[in-house]
Amino acid sequence: MNPVTTGSGWLSGISLEVRCLCVISFISAVGFGIQSPAIPVFGQSLGVGSAMVGLIIAAFPLARLLMAWPGGVLSNRWGEYRLLVSGLFIMAAASVAAGFSRSAEDLLIYRGLCGVGSVLYSISAMSLLLRTTDPGHRGKATGLFMGAYYIGTVSGPAIGSIFVDLSVRLPFIIYGAGAGLAGLVALILLRNQRHAQRKDKASGAVPTRVRDALKLASYRSALASNFSVGFAVYGVRVSVLPLFLLTVLNQPAKWIGIGLTVGALAQTLVLPKAGQLADKWGVKKTLLLGMFSVLLSFLIIQLGHSLTAYLIGLAFMGLGTAFCTTSAAVAAGNAANGHGGTVISTYQMSADLGMVTGPILIGYLAEHYSYDLALACTAALLATALITAFAIPKTTSKATSNDAKA
Repeated sequence: MNPVTTGSGWLSGISLEVRCLCVISFISAVGFGIQSPAIPVFGQSLGVGSAMVGLIIAAFPLARLLMAWPGGVLSNRWGEYRLLVSGLFIMAAASVAAGFSRSAEDLLIYRGLCGVGSVLYSISAMSLLLRTTDPGHRGKATGLFMGAYYIGTVSGPAIGSIFVDLSVRLPFIIYGAGAGLAGLVALILLRNQRHAQRKDKASGAVPTRVRDALKLASYRSALASNFSVGFAVYGVRVSVLPLFLLTVLNQPAKWIGIGLTVGALAQTLVLPKAGQLADKWGVKKTLLLGMFSVLLSFLIIQLGHSLTAYLIGLAFMGLGTAFCTTSAAVAAGNAANGHGGTVISTYQMSADLGMVTGPILIGYLAEHYSYDLALACTAALLATALITAFAIPKTTSKATSNDAKA
């Protein structure tokens, strides 16, 4: 592990590599946010219906899901540096190519390639973060890294809406340029990590196997938490809840964007502090707090049946997600002993699986039965994940690499 930087500021204990990763995360997230509003508009301009547009949107998370495990294997074999740079340049090339798509099929393929590049980048970035951060600062480092990403995703769509009016293809090219710039930053500023994999092998360090990590209650709870958050927050929140707002609460469409912004801002503002508390309180307390807050948010929305309850619920959802993502990432990093690879790729794959299945299953229940049943089933899943966190042994004030002191 590389030594971390010293000092008494808010970046104390954060390695230069992690600081670089935060910059890269922000740049790539802004580009992703700029592109997001253009996808459905571009799809329709190519003369296809809503089903094909939905498939184009789904191509990105599906590709991430399918490539997550191979990405973890490649991370162990090639090292984080090579995989991170390759992933960013794949994203850049595929996005620019998507901007020049002549058919919906072209756009579908290039969106899938963007997903491939994205998962290679995210697995290697998280693995590098964990390896270059002291166990006692992993929560803080994760909070800063994720916070940089969400600042980018919050600001990106507003910028993207401007470019869509100029050209529906322009946001894809800008995203490609942003990913390419992030790749250059990584290529130059992280070049000291080129031979880190060889040093690990020479020292006899062996990446943790998934089956060994699964023996830890903290890792199993991290998987359950990540799946349920992917299912409920990144899936149901952006697909079913907006329809609940329109059809059940009978509110104008403008509140969809306002509600999502409220949740995103709450999550972004709390992430750095949530990471620090994960280091201070331990994984169990912060994961329980996060899962309870996300569960409470769905209950507020379902039982409140008002616009006020909807907005309050989304705010609680953002707060809870900040604690869930940071503490679960620390648990996964501790289980991997800071080496990443397939342990981290499996952890990330759980969220992608939830994000893909959530809108489908809960959307089906809402359409064919009722929104109350759909939201109740979502709450039941969150409650199940919450229960798994109680199995984590009592935590100490600082993160360690085993369950006895998780």
